[in-house]
Amino acid sequence: MRTLVSAIGIVASLCVATSALAAGDDSPWKRVQRMDPGTRITVSVDGAAPAERYLVQLSDTELVVLNLSAPDLPKRQLLNMAKDNPEWMAGTSKTIYKDSGVRIGPDGVFVKDKKVAELAQVVERIPRARVSAVAKA
Repeated sequence: MRTLVSAIGIVASLCVATSALAAGDDSPWKRVQRMDPGTRITVSVDGAAPAERYLVQLSDTELVVLNLSAPDLPKRQLLNMAKDNPEWMAGTSKTIYKDSGVRIGPDGVFVKDKKVAELAQVVERIPRARVSAVAKA
C-alpha cells in the first residue's frame, strides 16, 4: 500500500511539473536550480516515460545529468566526481576529467585504460525545451 501511495505521489508531482513546464512556468525549473549536484531526479523528455538520472548542472538553456544505468560503470566514483566538481563533469565533451583510475572525456568513460561507456551514454545534455518534467526521486 505504501508503494502505491508513493507511486501516486510521484505521478502527481510529475503531472504538475509537466503542465507547469509546458505552460512556460519557471517555478519547476527554479526548484531544480536549488538542488545540489548529485541529487537523484526523475526526468521526462518530450513526454517519454520518466527516467532516473543524477543532476550535474542546470542552466537557462539545458539540463546536464548523469545516466548511471550502463553496466561496468564506477557509479559511486562518477557520482562523487559530479558532486565535487559539476562544472568539470558538465564540460567533459571538451576536456578530460580524471579521478584516480577513472577518466571521463570526449573519448568516453575509462576505468584504468579500459573503455566502459561512450560519453553520451553517461553525461546527457538535455535542451530545456525538451524537458517536460523533473522531480526529485
